[in-house]
Amino acid sequence: MLLRLALSNIKNHLRDYVVLLTGLVMSSAIFYMFANLATNEGFIKANANFKFASPVFIFGEVLLVIITFVYVMYANSFLLNMRLHDYGLFMMLGAKKRRVGSLMVFETMTVGIIATALGLLLGVGLTGGISQLLFNHLGLEIHKFNPVYFKAILTTILLYLILFFIAALFNLQSLVRKPVLKLLKQTDTVDRIKINPIGLLFSGVAGIVLVGIGYYALAKIMDLQLSAIPIALVTIVVGSFLIFRSSMTLIIHWLKNSGFAQRKLNNFTLSQIMFRIRDYNKILTITSLLFALALGAITVGSAFNREIDSSAKLQSAYTMALNNPTPKEKQLINKLTDVQVTSYDQKFANSHVYYNEDQFEQHPYYTVKFDATTAHPGEAKRVKTTLNDLKTNVSHSMDFIGLGGSRIDTTPQFYPTAKFDQLNGEKGTVSLITVKNIGENRNTLQKLYDMQNSAHPLPDEFASGVGTYPAYLVLSGIYGGLEFIGYFLGIAFLAMLASCLMFKILSGTRQDTVRYNLLNKVGTRRSLMKKSINNEIFVLFALPGILGVIDVLFGLQMFKPLLHDPYYHIQYPIIIFVVVYLIYYLLTTWIYKLIVLPKKK
Repeated sequence: MLLRLALSNIKNHLRDYVVLLTGLVMSSAIFYMFANLATNEGFIKANANFKFASPVFIFGEVLLVIITFVYVMYANSFLLNMRLHDYGLFMMLGAKKRRVGSLMVFETMTVGIIATALGLLLGVGLTGGISQLLFNHLGLEIHKFNPVYFKAILTTILLYLILFFIAALFNLQSLVRKPVLKLLKQTDTVDRIKINPIGLLFSGVAGIVLVGIGYYALAKIMDLQLSAIPIALVTIVVGSFLIFRSSMTLIIHWLKNSGFAQRKLNNFTLSQIMFRIRDYNKILTITSLLFALALGAITVGSAFNREIDSSAKLQSAYTMALNNPTPKEKQLINKLTDVQVTSYDQKFANSHVYYNEDQFEQHPYYTVKFDATTAHPGEAKRVKTTLNDLKTNVSHSMDFIGLGGSRIDTTPQFYPTAKFDQLNGEKGTVSLITVKNIGENRNTLQKLYDMQNSAHPLPDEFASGVGTYPAYLVLSGIYGGLEFIGYFLGIAFLAMLASCLMFKILSGTRQDTVRYNLLNKVGTRRSLMKKSINNEIFVLFALPGILGVIDVLFGLQMFKPLLHDPYYHIQYPIIIFVVVYLIYYLLTTWIYKLIVLPKKK
C-alpha cells in the first residue's frame, strides 16, 4: 500500500521529482567515480606511481562525503517542502499522523534507492569513459582498473542509504512538530528579510576579514604546515557565506530603491532574488567553493605535469646512457632529432671500471648545477666537469657511477691512453645521448630504454637507470598520477557545482510559474520575461564564479613550495571553466523558461 501510494505521489509530481532525481543521480554518480579510485586497493598497489597518492584519495573521499551530505540534506529539504502541503491535506481528510509519517519515510527512501541505483549505472559509465580518456591523454599505463568495482558500489549504496535514512528522520521530525494548518500553508510562506544596513555591513567586513585570514594561512603553509588547511577551510567557508549574505542583500536593497528598479522588469527580477535570498546564500557559498576546488584541482594537476621535464633534467646532464650499443640501437639513435652523442671507452677488471682519461679531456663530462633555494628547476645548467674533479669527486656522482651499467663501481679508475690500452679486461663502450625534446623522441627513447634494460639489467639502487629519460619516466608516472587526480576531481567538482546550482534554481519553479503567469495575464511581453530570467540566473551564476576564481588565485599560494609557478598559463583553465560554466548557465535558463513561462497559444 505504502509503495503504491509513494509511487503515485512521485508520478503526480513527476516534473518536480525529475529535477530532484537529476541532482541526486549526478551526486551518487560522482561519488562512485571517486570511490572507485579511493577504495580500489588492488588498483593502487598494482600502479606504483599511485601509491603515494593514497592520502590525496582519502582526503578527496572525505571531502566528497561532506559535500554529498550537505547536498543530500539540501535536496531533502526541497523534497520536504514540496510534499508538506499534500501531507497536511491527508491529515485534514482523517489520515493519522503516524501513517502519514510512515508514508513520508517510505517515499524518501524510495527516492533515495531510485537515485542511488540510477547514479551507480551512470557512475560506472562515466568512470569507464572519463578514466580511459584521461589515461590515454596522459599516456599512463594503468593496471587492474575496472569501472565496475564491488567495494565502491557497496560504499556508495551504504552511504546514500544512511544519508537518506537520516533525511527521512529529519522529515519525520519536521512533520510531527508542525500543526496541520501550517503544513497546508507551507508553500505560501514568504521568506522575508529585515534589512539592517549596519548589521549587514559589519557582516560583510567580517566576511572579508575571515576570507583574508584563510588566504594568508594558505600563503604561509610552510610556517603553519598542516594546520593551514583547516584554518583556511573554516575561515573561507564562513567568510564566503557572510560576504554573500551581506553583499547580495545590500546591493539588491540599494538597487530596489534606485532608478534602476523602475526600468522594465528590473524590480521584479530583484524581488525574485530577494524572495529566496537566505537559501541562495547557502547554495552560492557551496557553489563558489566547488568552483574553486574544481578549477584549482585541474590547474594544480596541469602544473605538476609541467614540472616533469624540468625536474627530470635535474637528475642528469644527459638523456640516456647506452652500454655497448648494438647496430639496431645505433639505427634508433640516428632516428632521434637534435641528438648529441658522446662515447667513452671502458674496461672491466678486478671489480673496477677503467676509463681513458684523454677522452674526457677531449670530450668533457657534464653535470647539472642547480641551487634549489634560489632557482627554478628549469634554470638548471649543464657545466663541464674537469678531469681532476671527476677523479676526486666521482664517488659522489651516482649518475657517473651508473655508466658501468650493471657493473657498479663506486671508485672507477682513470688512466692515460697508453696505460689504458695495456690494461687487461673486458672491453666496453658507453654512449651518452642528449636530445633537446624528450616528448618528440619518446617512442624511440622508450625502445632504446627497453633494449638496454633487457641487455644490461640494473641493480635495485639503480633501477631507474642513468639519464633524464629514466627520471622522466618515473616523474611522468608520479606527476601524471597527480594530474589524473586533479582532472578527475575537477570534473567531479564541476559536475557537482553545476548540479547544485541548477537544482537550486529549478527547485523554485513551482512558485515562480504562478508569478510569470500573472505577468502574462497583465500583458507583459514574453521577451521582457525572458530577459528577466536571463538576468536573474546570470547573477546567481556569476557571483560564485567570481569568488571561486579569486579563491583559486589566492589558494594556489599553498603550492608555491612544490611548484615553481603554479600560475603559469592559468588563463587557459579559467577560460575553459568559464565556457563550460556558460554552457551550464544557458542550459539552466533554457530549462527554467520551459517550465515557468506560459505556453504560447
